[in-house]
Amino acid sequence: MIAPTPVIDSQRAEFADAAVETRFNQHHIVRRVAQLNVSLLFCVAFYLAFAATDLTTLGTTTTAFLLLTARVMVALLAVAGCIVLRQRRDSVPTAIAVACTVEAVGMAVFMVLCWFQPDATAWNALSLDLMVVAIYINVPNRLVYATLIALASSAAFTAMVLVQQTLGTDDMVAMVLLLMLANALGYIGARRYHLAQREAFRSALALQQLADRDPLTGCFNRRVLQKGVLEAEITRARRYGTSLSVVLCDIDHFKRINDSHGHGAGDQVLADFAVLLLAMTRDAVDSVIRYGGEEFLLILPETELDGAIKLAERIRLAAADTGTQLERGRHVTVTASFGVATIGPGQMHWQGTAADLIDAADTQLYRAKEGGRNCVRGMPFRPSAVQARA
Repeated sequence: MIAPTPVIDSQRAEFADAAVETRFNQHHIVRRVAQLNVSLLFCVAFYLAFAATDLTTLGTTTTAFLLLTARVMVALLAVAGCIVLRQRRDSVPTAIAVACTVEAVGMAVFMVLCWFQPDATAWNALSLDLMVVAIYINVPNRLVYATLIALASSAAFTAMVLVQQTLGTDDMVAMVLLLMLANALGYIGARRYHLAQREAFRSALALQQLADRDPLTGCFNRRVLQKGVLEAEITRARRYGTSLSVVLCDIDHFKRINDSHGHGAGDQVLADFAVLLLAMTRDAVDSVIRYGGEEFLLILPETELDGAIKLAERIRLAAADTGTQLERGRHVTVTASFGVATIGPGQMHWQGTAADLIDAADTQLYRAKEGGRNCVRGMPFRPSAVQARA
């Protein structure tokens, strides 16, 4: 079944589905970490460079050197964040935590710097405007977190200026308006960027769906096998010591259906059978692949042989009971044959391949057809059991 188009929450500028948002973030994590490293080091460089203003305003006083120490501490925090990012470069939560921590601490220290330089309030307000825009746009982060940090910093600075009463009413109004403008422009720009990224990702997902899905049945096509989906499940089964089953199923006498009722009816039979397979397997766990014309391959992780055979039997009975309703009241009864092969927890060291496992299921499918069709055959997979059919 073709997955529905992911919905983007326009307010948060994130996917409404947390799983899709996680997938999006994981897809961009390498680029995000690289951008975050560059942004943090760039911002810290200018953060330290502006220590010159502390010295020109306060002179070579103890307070000036204490403020310089505070700036250096923020720089060291940013460098430590870059080191953590290097060690955990694939972790989205770590990237977000580093961005939020450095931004929050940096802005808190900036408030302290401004407190001891009341005569430079106007210049500090201008600096804050630029820093707010940088928080929104230059430092990769969730929009909601960037917004909270920027607004909190703006409110804290405004409250500090009110307490110190360093600006007249007209200058105070101008400062507040400029802070509001910086936040508005930063938010609008960041929101557009976040939405554009997710729109592009959503388009890529749609293209991938079209490339990986069979248009008639909505099942995966053989391209996903070429991309290694079964190899990945075999590797996972080996790593965690779980069972893995594959089921190869084939609609019986499908050529007769096409010959008797037409290819349109045959397509409807295939589509209905695929709907049945998708409905009776686990969404986002099992994989249903259109393997050939009327052949389908089921990949069932964490499923033992007995469970796979029982599932195949349920599908077989449901297919025979349901059939396909055609136009003008015609009804086609459909049966199918199933071959099952399973690797169990005790077979984690076998050297077989994905192709070997499919061949084993194909051998069992051949047994089912030789046994009269409309039945299920299965066995634990053994490399020696994969033999050429007579």
